[in-house]
Amino acid sequence: MYKNLNPSQKAAIDEQENTLLLACPGSGKTRVLTLKIAKELEKLKNRTDKIAALTFTNRAADEIDKRINEMGIEISQLWTGTIHSFCLQWIIKPYGVYLPELQNSYSILDEFKASILKDDIKNRFNIPRFKDFITRKDREGNYLNEERDLNEIAEAYHNYILEKNLIDFDLILYFSYQLVKRYSKISNNLSRIFRYFFIDEFQDTQDLQYAIVGEIMKSSKGNSNIFLVGDPDQGIFKSLGGTVKSSMEISEEIGGYKIKELGLSGNYRSTQRLIDLYSNFQSTDISIESLADYRNEDGIISLDRTIHKDRLVERITEIIQEKISEGVSPNEICVLAPQWNMLTSMARKLKSHLPNIEFDAPGLTVLPRKPDNIWYKLTRIILIAREPSKYLIRMKWAKEILEELAIFNNNIIDVVDSESSRKFLKIINSITSSKEDAIEFLEESFTYLLQKIGIDYMDNDLLNEQWSSFFTGLRRRYERPEFSDIPKDIDYMRRMFNTRDGIVINTCQGVKGEEFHTVIAFGLLRGYVPHWSQIINQPTNNEVEEANKLLYVICSRAKKELFLFAERARYTSKKSEYEICHQLASIEFS
Repeated sequence: MYKNLNPSQKAAIDEQENTLLLACPGSGKTRVLTLKIAKELEKLKNRTDKIAALTFTNRAADEIDKRINEMGIEISQLWTGTIHSFCLQWIIKPYGVYLPELQNSYSILDEFKASILKDDIKNRFNIPRFKDFITRKDREGNYLNEERDLNEIAEAYHNYILEKNLIDFDLILYFSYQLVKRYSKISNNLSRIFRYFFIDEFQDTQDLQYAIVGEIMKSSKGNSNIFLVGDPDQGIFKSLGGTVKSSMEISEEIGGYKIKELGLSGNYRSTQRLIDLYSNFQSTDISIESLADYRNEDGIISLDRTIHKDRLVERITEIIQEKISEGVSPNEICVLAPQWNMLTSMARKLKSHLPNIEFDAPGLTVLPRKPDNIWYKLTRIILIAREPSKYLIRMKWAKEILEELAIFNNNIIDVVDSESSRKFLKIINSITSSKEDAIEFLEESFTYLLQKIGIDYMDNDLLNEQWSSFFTGLRRRYERPEFSDIPKDIDYMRRMFNTRDGIVINTCQGVKGEEFHTVIAFGLLRGYVPHWSQIINQPTNNEVEEANKLLYVICSRAKKELFLFAERARYTSKKSEYEICHQLASIEFS
């Protein structure tokens, strides 16, 4: 377990107290986290005890599962996933009936329907479409918009979706907190199940998320532990409620139990030259030293602030071709931008320019980027390659889907265990369809699967509503101009689910925790980095702080080469040309 670990990493893994681990980029955070989880799994005394690893993305959760599987350690007592998934499975589904709002069944609002319903609410209140409102609540149930009228709109929106038996991700958190706070038996039950909570990227954790885990920890009366890891300089989700809490504040959340603060400082990822660049964006004066074998290589660091946006695709194509000709693997190349709407077009154009190269790009399909949606989960498990290396992760997904489907027909299974999950996966593997059209293929596959386990979605209003929303959303996305040249056949969609070895195209938020030989970032303009919401009507230091964090994350993904673009000819709604991000402009590039 301790092979090639430094003293700080060993100390973190061996620490027996509640721990807050502060880790700079490339310091081996994920390795330490997985080794610590593995060690605590082997120490569990009772078969019913579990460990929860809460991650910011499902991609990060899958990576933890993969690494622990590769160690040969049994993961049946490990639960991994996002805090929203945890709340759904362990709080909302078993205990939601205690709340009047959830007594008459519910379904999770997907992004397609959410967009439509928000537009309906905006029209009703004469709010411009470009103006958004926050639907997050605090612990007392107050909405968090600075403008009072927007709080009224957020409340009207939630009342609107609740009337339709729908809940969104903000309501999942709020209702979960209400349940564990009001009903001590819920937090008591969970504290007896979960002996350890691991929280990755703690700096992006919302206040309600701290509160939910805190209530469970309090109920354990010191019998459960918590291990948080992250980097305050990478806290780029302030606009989504992410908040950095000190060890003292976290201690108060969990009932006053002590939190020991540890740190990882060495960087095994980047050249020293790259570290020196992104150190300009640090909020502290902590010195980061490269420990990589190639620490003294110059690599490439460039900033292009003159290129026209219409020339950008050709330039990025040239860089990719050059890197691949030099022997860089496609999955060691990442193209990123601050917003999804910029990436969707870029991904499609790069694919047309580089038809023989694989891409790992969610924007190249019409599927929603909502991995907690049951229809997305079914699509994923049906289309992903049935390889031995993916068996354990597919078993995990099968169990999750079966537990969710059991809500709609309690007779299909009494207990979701390994055997029932295996049988369910066997049914999934038996799905065959001659349909070439992606939507027709999925409709036929889903129908077959549900029939095999005794569920008719037409007989269940809630399931029927989710079905209709999913497929209506797919059809609408195919009709959008930006998806006009996306192939509609199922073979194309299947390829998109099996391209983890391709060039990654993602947002700077979506690649947190990952690393690449070559990073290509564009759209580094004021208004994108940071977003206008962090600039307009905000203190000047807020813009500086948020821009620095985004640039810190972007630049620290690279191992050796970094290509930055602040392209020209992008215009605001008022026809003013975007200018380069001020914090980036202040750095002198040779």
